[in-house]
Amino acid sequence: MLRFIAPLTLVLALPVAAQAASLQEFELGKLLQQVAEQSNLGTPREVNENILDQGYTVEGSELVDHLSVQQGEAEKMRANPEAVRVQLGRSVCSNKGYRDLMNKGAAMRYEFTENHTNLAVTTQRYTAEHCALLNGKAAKKK
Repeated sequence: MLRFIAPLTLVLALPVAAQAASLQEFELGKLLQQVAEQSNLGTPREVNENILDQGYTVEGSELVDHLSVQQGEAEKMRANPEAVRVQLGRSVCSNKGYRDLMNKGAAMRYEFTENHTNLAVTTQRYTAEHCALLNGKAAKKK
């Protein structure tokens, strides 16, 4: 009899776990949409003389920041992709709001295009795991 109860309990628990995961995904999507809407106020806006923030969108569990860069900056970014990734990663991982979102399962994605031509420059994606690795490397260097 016990042989049948254990598998039955497992089968009945699976839909509950799936519903909980689905609810968490739904709540995260709602939160990301709110963040995007708030962050889009006043866009497009200059980040600096080379970068224009076009605004955020949400794709699944990713908050996507669309940025356009001047041609000279685009060339520098293409020539040094690892430097771009590290510098942007440090910036993202040092932002408490972004870390909170990533700890809830979100990913931060940055889509860089060249100003006026819309040619792709780079796409960078960060998760909580990335920040944990970055912090681990930083701790080893100290």
